Amino acid sequence: MNNFAKLTLAAVTAVLVSTTLAQASAVRPSLAHRVATCEVAGTPSEFPDDIWITNRGLVTLGAGTKVRWGVDGYAYKGTHTLVADLKPGQGVHLNNVLGNGVEAGRPCTAQAY
Repeated sequence: MNNFAKLTLAAVTAVLVSTTLAQASAVRPSLAHRVATCEVAGTPSEFPDDIWITNRGLVTLGAGTKVRWGVDGYAYKGTHTLVADLKPGQGVHLNNVLGNGVEAGRPCTAQAY
């Protein structure tokens, strides 16, 4: 391989890498990566009136992100706006959002948007 071919290969590689990095930094995390889960939990332990929302996604959910939640089979549902960043694996406890309570372990759904 002569010097011209080496120089051309290096230039093309540099352009490809810089273009890829620029595109990656401009991509906003998709909703597929903004996953939240919901669990009926709290006090009283048999029929809690609280829920626990956890970030199960790959990216931090920023302060101001809205999380829509609902309890299957009940009219209990709502939207919570995060007041602080929620890193993957972290959760937030919402107190007294289930009226008279729901049996512990009842399925609950959540979606960050």
